[in-house]
Amino acid sequence: MAHLRVYVEIGGDGGCLFYTFDPPGLLARGASFEEALAAAPAEAARLRRFLAGGNLPGAAGNPPGAGGSLLGLLEEPWDDGDVPEFVMAETIWARYQVANGRTNATFEPDLIPVLRSEVPGFLAVLACIRTRLLALKDRIPPEAYAYRSLPRRKTIEEQLRHMADCDYWYLTRLWDGLPHLPRARDAWHKLDLNRRRALDKLENLSDAELALQRRKDREVWTTRKVFRRFPYHEKFHVDTVERDLGLFSAERGLRLG
Repeated sequence: MAHLRVYVEIGGDGGCLFYTFDPPGLLARGASFEEALAAAPAEAARLRRFLAGGNLPGAAGNPPGAGGSLLGLLEEPWDDGDVPEFVMAETIWARYQVANGRTNATFEPDLIPVLRSEVPGFLAVLACIRTRLLALKDRIPPEAYAYRSLPRRKTIEEQLRHMADCDYWYLTRLWDGLPHLPRARDAWHKLDLNRRRALDKLENLSDAELALQRRKDREVWTTRKVFRRFPYHEKFHVDTVERDLGLFSAERGLRLG
């Protein structure tokens, strides 16, 4: 049986997040450890489907989108329909509320410098998630951008802008003096501008930058931690945009393409 190493963060609210480093990102979440663990098998199957549908740039000589998969990013790939055994590699107990999206843990692997050979896999994961987000663009009617599923939740447009803002925010954890961008025409243009700036940095890291470590706002940040947090955040909000778009269409009896 294949094993999947899981890094666990449990907050003062009891909320629980399961992270992976191969590939980097979030596996499962729950209001408790038990709830996150119960969700993990279905999320592992979803992770496998996601990786199987992706493509590592340059793998077997293929350009992005030409076939192949990202399953090789798993330390121990498992067959479709199987469930890996979850290995709790490290657990961090925090005082803050992880259920509210605050994820300040720094796990032991976060402190390991990034290998240059790992960068293409990380960028491929980001590209796959962004492709999934862009596929929603034609499905969102103009009136849905202002939709808010609950009074205190962000609208769909606010979520898109928030994703763009965080492409910049994560970079500022390690780098100062990043280039300013022109004013965006809309949320999608802002997403594109901020992602281009992020990729300009992440695709061209020096040897020293692969091993950066910096304390920012009382939190330790490293290049590997940034690599983990980028896909976690975008995947989470792509999920919430999809959820809210579904709620919007259901409330109005619409069938969106």
